[in-house]
Amino acid sequence: MKIVIAFLLLALAGCTGVEPTGPDRPSTSSSLGVSKVPKVADLRLSEARELLSARGYRVTEEDATGQKRPILEPSNWVVVSQSPEADTEAAGGAQVVLKVRKPTDPSTSRQPPVKGTVPNVVCLDLQKAQDTLQAAGFYLLGSEDATGKHRQQLVDRNWVVVSQSASPGSTPDPKTKITLGAVKFGEPTGASGCAS
Repeated sequence: MKIVIAFLLLALAGCTGVEPTGPDRPSTSSSLGVSKVPKVADLRLSEARELLSARGYRVTEEDATGQKRPILEPSNWVVVSQSPEADTEAAGGAQVVLKVRKPTDPSTSRQPPVKGTVPNVVCLDLQKAQDTLQAAGFYLLGSEDATGKHRQQLVDRNWVVVSQSASPGSTPDPKTKITLGAVKFGEPTGASGCAS
């Protein structure tokens, strides 16, 4: 019986849960889980989010134009910069800030519309195109699916204008209806050459 008790005491002494440290035992410091942040610039925001989340990073986005537009559909946005930058070492769970823009955002600022003159709205998102035409004094506006599939443009910011029924620079009666042909972001834009 004394042998059994001694054996139990030895067994319990070895189950304290305290692991040895020292040169033979690796430390469990926060350096485990540090890795290089992948490059996500030029990716669609949806892809960037997926890649960073899979590596354990938290993601925050900002409108790179400073307009503070809401990000309704991540696949409609492209990453232009990231912080921390690609290949920077960061711990898992760290926050990565992505500056994003839409492919339709102009690289340079456009001239403000002139009242009574039809502006060029091809390559703008449908909402921005409508706002621009209204600022020029044209309020009778319509839109159609340029693919011929007859889809409704329910969220205008998800569509890219690839054609307009009134030529840029023309001066029609302000009551003239202007119809905009549009495709969804990511779809071919045909002869317009618009980024999508």
